[in-house]
Order: sequence, then C-alpha cells, then structure tokens
Amino acid sequence: MELIFIKNRDDKYFNEAWNLYLDSFPQIERRTLEEHFEVLEDENFKMLCYVKDEVLISIVCFWTISSYTFLEHFAINKNLRGQAYGSKILQKFIDENKNIVLEIEPIIDEITQKRLNFYAKFGFVVNEHEHFQIPFRQKAEELKLLLLSQNILSKEEYEEFYKALKKSLKRF
Repeated sequence: MELIFIKNRDDKYFNEAWNLYLDSFPQIERRTLEEHFEVLEDENFKMLCYVKDEVLISIVCFWTISSYTFLEHFAINKNLRGQAYGSKILQKFIDENKNIVLEIEPIIDEITQKRLNFYAKFGFVVNEHEHFQIPFRQKAEELKLLLLSQNILSKEEYEEFYKALKKSLKRF
C-alpha cells in the first residue's frame, strides 16, 4: 500500500477521496467542498489516502490538536471492505500517532455496535463525558456522539481536549 498526503484539490486522488468521503458519512458529519479546501490549508489537518495498484483503499482525515491526535474521518472503499484493510490501516495509524481520540455515533443498531467493537479491538474505550460534535456546517443541528480514546480521559483532560478541538475546528 502506498500512503499519499492530499494537500489540495489538484492532487491525483483528491476526487476519488472526496467521493469516498461523501459516500461514507452523512451530511451532518461532513464539510462542504469549499470548507474542506479551507481545512486542507490548516497545518494541523491532514488528509491521507491509502492506494494499492492505483486503487483508492482508504481515506484518513485527522487533526493534531494540543497533545492529541483527533481522527476525524476514517473510511474504506466500499468495494474493499471485509478484506482487513481497515484493521491494517488503523493499526498503522495507531503505531504512528499518540493520544488518539475519535467520535462515533451512539450505539443504536448492529452497524453502530460493529463500529464500536472494531475500535475496541484496538484498545479504544468509550468516555462517559457528554460529547457533541463541533458543527461542520452552518445551521447544523447539535449532534451527540460517543468519544473514544486509547485511555479514559479525566474530566479535566476532556475539557482541555474539547476546548482545543473547538478552537481548531470551529468555523461557524
């Protein structure tokens, strides 16, 4: 697998990566195209693509915020799911980053339970702090999510993280 950093709209895999992003996340959990171009310019934001034989396998979007790595979006090409790419890529991401924090939807069905189980397999735990996603769009509804991390965050750690997250992500 080849790792490619997406830095702007002219990068070879940007359009495929953008389509995977659109297909993998509901509107409330993603930015508009123009807003995404803005965050690509932020030095704390990275968009990675994993490619094999010129086929896009995965996108990984993350922020370096304070002492944390916030895994904002992680998606596998729907035609390649079930082939262990997600596990391989997430393990590589864990090996290369520290203090990883991510959000998932509350557990309401089999799909959301499988998502939680996937991350738990890698040592992620649910934090009990009430957590709301920083809005990605103007007039977006508040979205309550579960916050997962590699270690339980104390109330103080959570507040420090959320304050830094809000400062980095807040566009509206």
